Amino acid sequence: MSWNIIGHEWAVEQLRRSILAGSDAHAYLLSGPPGLGKAAIAMQMALALNCERSPGDPCQECRACRRIARGNHPDVRVAGMASQGAALKADEAARQKELKIATVREWQRDISLRPYEGRRRVLILHDAERLNEESSNAMLKTLEEPPDYATIILVANSSELLPTIVSRCRVIRLRPLPRRQVAEALLARNIVAEDAELLAAWSGGRVGWAIQATAQPETIAARQEHLDALMQLGGQGRGAIFRWAEQRSKEYRGGEQEAVFTWLELWQGWWRDVLLVAAGCPDSVVNIDRREDLARMAARHPIPAIHAFVGRIGAAAQQLRENGNPQLVLENMLMHMP
Repeated sequence: MSWNIIGHEWAVEQLRRSILAGSDAHAYLLSGPPGLGKAAIAMQMALALNCERSPGDPCQECRACRRIARGNHPDVRVAGMASQGAALKADEAARQKELKIATVREWQRDISLRPYEGRRRVLILHDAERLNEESSNAMLKTLEEPPDYATIILVANSSELLPTIVSRCRVIRLRPLPRRQVAEALLARNIVAEDAELLAAWSGGRVGWAIQATAQPETIAARQEHLDALMQLGGQGRGAIFRWAEQRSKEYRGGEQEAVFTWLELWQGWWRDVLLVAAGCPDSVVNIDRREDLARMAARHPIPAIHAFVGRIGAAAQQLRENGNPQLVLENMLMHMP
C-alpha cells in the first residue's frame, strides 16, 4: 500500500523485497502497453530507493519523497519523448518518432554525477522502445559499465528493444489488470458505477488510461464519434472507404501516427467483439454499451470472415510500423472488410 500502485502486486512486492534486501539491480526494464502504470511504478521506485524514513517502503511524506513526487529532486532525472519535444514547437514535437542520441547523452551526463543528497541516483527513461540505433548503442555502453551509485529504469510500451539492452536489465513485464479491479479503482474515486463499468471495459486492463479518461470527457466523446464513423463505413460504398483511408494517410504523414494507430486499435477491438458475440461469448466484449449493434453484425457475417478481418487490421498496423505506404495499407485493409 505504501507504493500507492493500483494492482501489479507481484511486481511491487518483487521490487520492494529486492530493495529491502539490498539486492536491487543497477538497471530495470518496465514494459507493457501504455496506461498500465509503468511510469507510476518507476517513480515509486525512485521514492523507495531514496526515502529518508523507510527505504523500500516509501513514506510519501519526508522531504525526499515530496521532492521526487514534485519532480524537483536533484538525484532523480526523468527523460523521454516529452522532454525531447519540450523545446520544440507543437507540430515539430508531434513529428518526433525516435529518442535521439542528444537526448540520451544529456540524460547520461547525470549518471556521471554522484548523489547530491539522496542514497541513489535514479535515472528514468520513458519511451525506451523508441531508441534508434545510434542512441541504443550509446545506452548499451552505460548499461555495460554502470556506476555503483545509480539505478537506471527504462520504461517501454513494447518489447522492441535491442536484445543486448534487454539482457542487461532486470525485466518487469506488466500485465493488464482484471476488469473488476479497474472498476473498483474508479469507484474509489467516486465515479458512478455505470460509468466505472464502461470505462473499465474500454480500458483493456489499463487502469492509468481509465483514470485519465475520467478527467477528459472529450476523450470519451471522441471515442464514441470515431466508432460511429467506423461502423458507418461498411454501408457507404468504396468512395467513402477511399476517402477515409486518404484522410488517415494524411494524418499519418503529418506526424499523427498515434492517432491513426488509435483508430486501428478501436476498429480491431470492435470486430473482436463481433467475433466474440458470433462465437457465443458475449460476456467478454469491450463495447458493452453497444451489445445490440454487436449482435446485429454478428448475425450478418460468418465467423471466418470476421476472424480474417480482425487479423487484417493487426497486419495493417504492423505494416505501418514497418514503413508501408499508409494509404495503400489502409485501403487494402478496408477492401477486405466483411
